[in-house]
Amino acid sequence: MTESNRPQVNRVLVAVIAVACLLTGIAIAVLDSPNNFWCGSFVRVGLLMSAFWIGLPSKGRAAAWANLNPWWIVGIAALLLVIVRRPRILLPFLVVILVLGVLVPKLTRSLK
Repeated sequence: MTESNRPQVNRVLVAVIAVACLLTGIAIAVLDSPNNFWCGSFVRVGLLMSAFWIGLPSKGRAAAWANLNPWWIVGIAALLLVIVRRPRILLPFLVVILVLGVLVPKLTRSLK
């Protein structure tokens, strides 16, 4: 698809729709009930539009997934599948990630 026939998406409009949907969902939850069908619908659409807004390209940068390695997608999908199938693995996995996130930077700083 060339630049001339690629559909143009207005990032600001996507952000406005996302914020409007989220605020509407919050207002319905406060005024009526969080269990209201419309509250959940507006919040879901607002979150989805927020994800679209994050992923959209702008003039200054490429799309969020433009430089993403396909193996990362496969790894994340496999990890999500394991977590959904066996939720008990989430706690040890988070502990390992926390330990690696705290210890590895300290160890690499001390080696320099």
